[in-house]
Amino acid sequence: MPVSRFGRFDLDAPLSALTRSPELKACTGAFASAQGHADCPVPPADDKLTRVQLAWEDSKPGGELIALRLLFDPALAPPLTDLEWQLTRGWGPPVLEQLRREGNQKVFTLQWEDPEHRTTLEAGGTLGQGSRVTALVIERKPRPPGGDLASLRPRPFPGLRVRFARRLDWDGQPHAVVWGTSLTPAQEALGEAGQAWSQQRGYVGIFRLDPATEKRPRRWRVLWERTSGEDEDDPQRILRVETRDITSDGAPDIEIELSCASCGNTASELMVKTVRAGKLVDLLSRNNLYRANVELLQGTVRIREPEGEDALTVTTYSYDRGKGAFVLAREERVAGPHP
Repeated sequence: MPVSRFGRFDLDAPLSALTRSPELKACTGAFASAQGHADCPVPPADDKLTRVQLAWEDSKPGGELIALRLLFDPALAPPLTDLEWQLTRGWGPPVLEQLRREGNQKVFTLQWEDPEHRTTLEAGGTLGQGSRVTALVIERKPRPPGGDLASLRPRPFPGLRVRFARRLDWDGQPHAVVWGTSLTPAQEALGEAGQAWSQQRGYVGIFRLDPATEKRPRRWRVLWERTSGEDEDDPQRILRVETRDITSDGAPDIEIELSCASCGNTASELMVKTVRAGKLVDLLSRNNLYRANVELLQGTVRIREPEGEDALTVTTYSYDRGKGAFVLAREERVAGPHP
């Protein structure tokens, strides 16, 4: 039995297959959104699970699961000793065993690993009584970047987990964009219900690979970087980072959206950047957005913000080749549902 699978659920299952699973029918709407995590009730079965919390990322085509948090029915949860024996038969002995005391409660943590996955068993109970399993958490281990990207070393804060590192070419010179977070995959699956969510920090950086000289080897040099969740009056999180050619000039562009603590899955700030002649260029920059939905089309950026109870302000920017940036094309107030 692989470390990535328990009962009905497998972390290595394609995300598209999971979204169609009848077991997760209650989460169809969450999968259709771009929030990246969901909390789903599941029908009763032999595995005694009652809910599944998931986290996924879009760094691969079609998306990829990065964590499954399987929650057991408190009334039916198996004893710790029974499930530990079952998992040890399939996975071998745990690589970590911890016991801590919280008041009159005991809390057990056991972990199993393989090269790509980590599974944590959480159990507990009252002192002097048997312990029962509360959750099983299956996480995907971070993959170190390969090739030229292996020498990238961004260190904006301790515990950075790189969501993706992508190589891009501008003017024939290698560049890279790195997007990272302080959240573990398991904390991503907990979402807003977890304590770490409100304290998360995010990072995005754009780098250039400088060639070697007589005095030093080639190295990555940062052109621009942004850290969120640190020393901000209204803490933000990095909601989305995308790389594609929005301006139709044959070169990649980078879209970065940030969201405020109360903004949910909407944007409070938008940046669109590119590199020309070795220098970073701002194609569009908008802050102080209010719960905005951003739509990027070829040569067009459209921002929808709620206004009043049943109206939207729709601001459209068009790419001006002469100015080399997006310029305001029109702004209008329309009737419609809030984003």
